[in-house]
Amino acid sequence: MRVAVVVLSWNAADALCACLAALLRQQRPADKLLVVDNASADASVARVAAAFPEVEILTNPHNLGFAGGMNVGLRSLLAASPPFDIAVLLNQDTLVDPGWLAGLLAPLDEPQVAAVGSKIRYPDGRLQHAGALLEWPLGLVRHVGWGEPDQGQYELPRDYEVLTGAALALRLAALVDVGLFDEGFWPAYYEDVDLCWRLARAGYRLVYASAATLAHQESHSTRDEVTRMTYYHRGRLRYLFKHLTVDQLTRSFLPAETTYLATRLASPEARALRRAYADTRDTVHELCEARAFFHPDEPGVSTHLQHILAHVQQTIAQAYVRQAHDVAAALG
Repeated sequence: MRVAVVVLSWNAADALCACLAALLRQQRPADKLLVVDNASADASVARVAAAFPEVEILTNPHNLGFAGGMNVGLRSLLAASPPFDIAVLLNQDTLVDPGWLAGLLAPLDEPQVAAVGSKIRYPDGRLQHAGALLEWPLGLVRHVGWGEPDQGQYELPRDYEVLTGAALALRLAALVDVGLFDEGFWPAYYEDVDLCWRLARAGYRLVYASAATLAHQESHSTRDEVTRMTYYHRGRLRYLFKHLTVDQLTRSFLPAETTYLATRLASPEARALRRAYADTRDTVHELCEARAFFHPDEPGVSTHLQHILAHVQQTIAQAYVRQAHDVAAALG
């Protein structure tokens, strides 16, 4: 089994070098270490070239986001001779434990397993990811074990419908079958959910491997909370609007989203949601093209999607008007 680890790099030279140093201490070393740099403005590329001559570096002319950047690495591996069997994706702000790669690869002895996820902890030791679930119909991602102390409660391997792309092994033959990441999820969030959905739809298994352990400094590249939440909700909406039927969106998603909005109006998340809805409306035509493969016979789908988005935007506007009236009334 030929294995390559792909680390996506962007403006975090110290974290990247620490990540690579940990990779070189693996009990089961990778056959190739590849850094894909998304047009970093710092010294990331120069420092890697100087300190890690065994690491191959691919540089992108501009920031392609997570999906686009990882796809550059994946295409390189797919074109390699001799071919690679497994691509392992890893965020730059991670520190893998010595047995991480061996633990990640073990479930891939089973040919129907196409993706294997890691047990990820925060730097303080609390759990961040032991598999993931989607909360329907909102499509919110819930990381299993999030925030809990690791007391051995997630040691058993199990199949999940979602695994995070922060530290993920992928069978390249399965990607040939279902396609690479959808680069419409720019710059980040839900591209991994979308790929997991397509793999599961094609009959592949997605497995959590508790022996594959590492630490991750979450959201290292996007520190502004409203911006990060905007990207998150924009990805969530793209995922839902790409895969759910119009009937599911209208009858299930829309009422649930309206209720969700009502609980967020007083928080910074409301600004992020407004931006995400506006951005999604601006890309409805491209979104319809993306969903056409999964829903080929949908007359007038663009109008339906526009109507759903207009409804949630109107809900926000009306709620703010009522809020303003209440404040005015209280002031007398």
